Amino acid sequence: MLPSSKFSRAILGVAGSLYGLLILLVIGAGAWPKSQLASGLLQSAIVVWTGICSLQITRRSSEPLRRLWLLLTISIFLVSAAQILETYYENITHLPFASPWPSDILFILWVIPALMMLLPESYQETGGVDWQTALDFAQVGIVALTAYLYFFYLTSRWHAEGQQMVVRVTLLQLYRDVIIGAAFLIRSRFLASKPIQTLFTSVSVFFLLDAVSLLAYLLTGHVAQSKAHWYDVAWCAPYFFLTVTAAGWKTERVASPQEAASQGTATIVSRALPVCMPLVVLLMSRRVAHEQITLAWASVTASFTVSLVRLMLTNEKQRRIADNLRQTEIALEQSAEMFTTAFRSSLDAIGISLMPEGRFLAVNESFLCLTGYTQEEVLGNSAADLGLWVDEEQRSRVFAKLQTGMEVREEEFLMKTKAGDVRTVQLSAARVQVGGRSGVLGMVRDVTDRSRAEEALRVSEERFRTLVQDLHVGIVLLGPNAETLFANRAVLEIFGIRDEQVKGKSSAEFEATAIREDGSEMPFAERPAPRAIATKKPIHGEVVGWRREGSRDILWTLVDAVPHMTQQGEVANVILSISDITERKNTEEALRRSEERFRTLVENLHVGVLLLGPRTEVLFANPAAQETFGIPLESLLGKTSDDLGWATLREDGTEMPLAMRPGQRALATGQPVRNEVMGWRRSGSNEVLWVLGEVVPLPGREGKLERLVATFSDITQRKEAEEALHQLSTRLLQLQDEERRRLGRELHDSLAQSVMAVNLDLAQVARSSVPLEKKARHALSEARKMLREMSREIRTLSYLLHPPVLDELGLASAVKEYAHGFSERSGISLEIDIESDFPRMPQEAETAFFRIVQESLANIQKHSGSATGKIRLWDAHGRIQLEVSDQGRGISTKPQDNGVGTPKTLRLGVGILGMRERMTQLGGTLEVHSNASGTTVRATIPLTHEGTHATPSDSRG
Repeated sequence: MLPSSKFSRAILGVAGSLYGLLILLVIGAGAWPKSQLASGLLQSAIVVWTGICSLQITRRSSEPLRRLWLLLTISIFLVSAAQILETYYENITHLPFASPWPSDILFILWVIPALMMLLPESYQETGGVDWQTALDFAQVGIVALTAYLYFFYLTSRWHAEGQQMVVRVTLLQLYRDVIIGAAFLIRSRFLASKPIQTLFTSVSVFFLLDAVSLLAYLLTGHVAQSKAHWYDVAWCAPYFFLTVTAAGWKTERVASPQEAASQGTATIVSRALPVCMPLVVLLMSRRVAHEQITLAWASVTASFTVSLVRLMLTNEKQRRIADNLRQTEIALEQSAEMFTTAFRSSLDAIGISLMPEGRFLAVNESFLCLTGYTQEEVLGNSAADLGLWVDEEQRSRVFAKLQTGMEVREEEFLMKTKAGDVRTVQLSAARVQVGGRSGVLGMVRDVTDRSRAEEALRVSEERFRTLVQDLHVGIVLLGPNAETLFANRAVLEIFGIRDEQVKGKSSAEFEATAIREDGSEMPFAERPAPRAIATKKPIHGEVVGWRREGSRDILWTLVDAVPHMTQQGEVANVILSISDITERKNTEEALRRSEERFRTLVENLHVGVLLLGPRTEVLFANPAAQETFGIPLESLLGKTSDDLGWATLREDGTEMPLAMRPGQRALATGQPVRNEVMGWRRSGSNEVLWVLGEVVPLPGREGKLERLVATFSDITQRKEAEEALHQLSTRLLQLQDEERRRLGRELHDSLAQSVMAVNLDLAQVARSSVPLEKKARHALSEARKMLREMSREIRTLSYLLHPPVLDELGLASAVKEYAHGFSERSGISLEIDIESDFPRMPQEAETAFFRIVQESLANIQKHSGSATGKIRLWDAHGRIQLEVSDQGRGISTKPQDNGVGTPKTLRLGVGILGMRERMTQLGGTLEVHSNASGTTVRATIPLTHEGTHATPSDSRG
């Protein structure tokens, strides 16, 4: 079978072409007068090409084949040089055929590098050039050259014998090639390395073919000719064979045989050659000196010089060997000491026993600790005698294996100690020489704890596998090429497939298309597992949809891909966790559509809607909100009211602190703020935008409030109408007070005076001298009594409408006087608590407080059923406070429907609403606290330097 590689085909192609051209040249030699020159050139080219091929094999081989191929390559290039010289002398210079040519010397000496292949590798301390071997073969070359001069090259013999000298040279080469071929063939039979054996066999065939070509030359009686001959083809046959061998050679690593030369060979190489070779050269040079004294002198000098250098190197080598032996002995002693130390201090149990009986010769302390026996009990006994092996059949198998010379590596068995405990141990043993006898060195390691740990790990892995199989989350184990190695039941159920459909396959082979969240197809390289393999980084929270062929339904999954790396940094496997989120995706889609509808609704609402962040910054504003504020959305986003320069106002027009604003209150309390009326005023403007709104907190992750939804309606026009109504109400109350004051004065100044005048007239009638009948006198008396009662009622009514003392003496005196009269009329006992230095106030304030006292006392009389009451009036650090309380049944707190579905928690009469309106006009407040123990009405008005808040100063002095 011909080799198939490009290199091998090229070698055979060139060699075959050259050899074919040579054959064609020989066939047509008669028609071409220069065929001999062409034949010589083709022969030279064939040999050179063989050398090039051999050099290429040398470069591709490793030691020791590299050294052998190199020696063979040197020999081939020497033949190439000889052939080129012969072609030159024969066809260019036309030297006589029956005369010595310089190329004959190369044809004699080219085999020397090849002969070096037969000798074993010499000892090299440093791996440098083997100078001794080189000098030995230089000596051989000198002897061969001298022998050639001695037998063939003498000019006188060539002149005398002529053609016979050519035949003798050829016969010498023939004998040489046969001997070398036989030597290589014999040497190959004793080689253990198969590649070296093949090379030596090929070299043997090469030399035998070369001998056959020389034999063909002798049998054809070849003489000098001027054209190519078939002998040329036969001479190139060995080199063509060697080229074919090189083409089919397989370069493989071969361990060096490390063969040592025999004692006889070492003696010849190291002692006989350096002494005998110069003597042989000297003997042959004696005859050469008759005709070529210079050549003889040069041969002898070169031979003795090489021998001298060889002996010097040999002595130096022997000295180094001796030094190495001494160092080796020291190293052996150190090694023995270290072995003894290691033997004694090793944590593993070590024992040395004899074969085949198995008796222990030595054991270390760890062996005694492990087995529980003493040294006296162990030495001289075998493992069988001690009963260390629980399984005797296993012991017999291991013992038989050791007897065959095989090593035992980590053989696990159960060992029984002296105490009867069974331990799990590992045995490693090998044959050794002990005092000239065969023995066994065994090492036992206690792996009981490890075995138990491995069993625990196996049980744990089994539990983990069971857990993974029962998980509702899909788990997939992928190989480094994204092939499926394991898939649990959950993932099979998620995809509706069987285990055999995915085992060993990648997701690219599934009958499903991967989909991104936007609905586009996901290429295989962008899927989580291939990306994790490519980037060597974990992929978390990847959403991947899967759509089967012919179906529009999509299975949505949440995928995590975590790669596990080897120590070399490569991906060993990838673990995928897959969760079915189809329902969640459908819910999210429904939520998205719901949010879209909600957004559409919000966008079209006439009510303003704001989405606020944790700083109450605007995150969203619908068109109604933008229109209300008159600010586009891009100017609102991310800004708070302070950022926009808006001042927040209470209903009373004062600025609202940050903590009291609805958004901050909702964030602080987590409760919604409803029906809040507040105003917004731009910086530098007096116009106020009044809104009625609600703020609802939206809890985020972990219950933390992160968003607020604020809805509001523009009530600016309503507030303006209410303000107008308020002003009208204020004016009406003022008119009412003025009318009461006028009516009171009219009643006191006119009607009361008229009644008094009538009463006086009737008194005069009663005192007249005209006698009256008894009936008339009685009627007159009753009329006067009625007039007195009418006068008292008129004065009371005038006082109730507007007591004069209120204007003349102030609120404190008016309250005391009115309370005294109320107690007399109603029989209700009142406690009066008024500061002695209570100040005067503006007329409107005093009137308002007095009306509140009137209304409160009237309510006590009509509704509370209380027999007592209390009036307190005091100045609390710039705030005038009035408090009227009783111990009655209180105001009903039963919820009442207001007609729109919202219950009212307190039924307030018109009188209380009127009192509250009076306080509002003056910038004050009115509070009513009522329970089963009684009712308290508290009115408060803040004072200013001139009087009360929002009221003119008192003009009465």
